[in-house]
Amino acid sequence: MSVPPPRRIAYTGEVSRKGYRMSKFFVGLTEEANRTAFKADPEAAMQRAGLTEFEKDLIRKRDFLGMLDHGVAIYALGKAGGSMGLSLLEIGARMRGETVEQFLAARPLNRQER
Repeated sequence: MSVPPPRRIAYTGEVSRKGYRMSKFFVGLTEEANRTAFKADPEAAMQRAGLTEFEKDLIRKRDFLGMLDHGVAIYALGKAGGSMGLSLLEIGARMRGETVEQFLAARPLNRQER
């Protein structure tokens, strides 16, 4: 599995406006009723939130880098992960195209050469 090169996403006002709908949806998942509705019927929950087909597809694919590129706030992604059954470690690994074990092994605190 190849690791993508490090990159930065410039989170400008324009970018954040583009991702606002998804960010709002994800932060709304902190409410139990919204989480329950999303887990029971993700498609209906996304439709009620007014997400575009492109945005729904990012969620269906669990494309977290795509979500960031689309302007979703990183804080909102953390909220989304729990409702999708994913930890922050799993999200980080997915973003790098790695398993959680590979992701952890690459972290400085987990390297042998301390």
